[in-house]
Amino acid sequence: MSKKILVSILLLGIVLAVVGCSQASTLPDTQVGNKNVAGNTAIGENPATSETETPQVSEEKGPKIVKIDEVLGGPESYEGQAVVVEGKIISECGAGCWFTLNDGTGTIYVDLAPSNLVIPQKRGAFARVYGQVVREGSDTYLIGTKVEF
Repeated sequence: MSKKILVSILLLGIVLAVVGCSQASTLPDTQVGNKNVAGNTAIGENPATSETETPQVSEEKGPKIVKIDEVLGGPESYEGQAVVVEGKIISECGAGCWFTLNDGTGTIYVDLAPSNLVIPQKRGAFARVYGQVVREGSDTYLIGTKVEF
């Protein structure tokens, strides 16, 4: 009897994980000027940077920190490049395999599944995301390779 319960719970967990990540294949509209795509959550400021300054990391030290509107406004300049974006997590997959990030200039979709990463539920938290810019049709998004909170 206990084996049947254990198997049922395991199957239910697998189904919930698959359903939670099934939304990862649909990208939200993250075009320039379309702020707060995932909701009406107010955007918090990053206390480490001002709105007029973007800290830059030299090319030798790592990827360049960029504003989301720069990536969305000129994706051909960033396609395939490693970048760092910072902002507030607006929405997130229940399983933690994708999220949307807003830095006050725009909102971008971050896919963690290709890197076999997941994050805990951190909606509303500030995050620094390291990733690679990808374009598919008219969609531009990041494949996240590292997330710092």
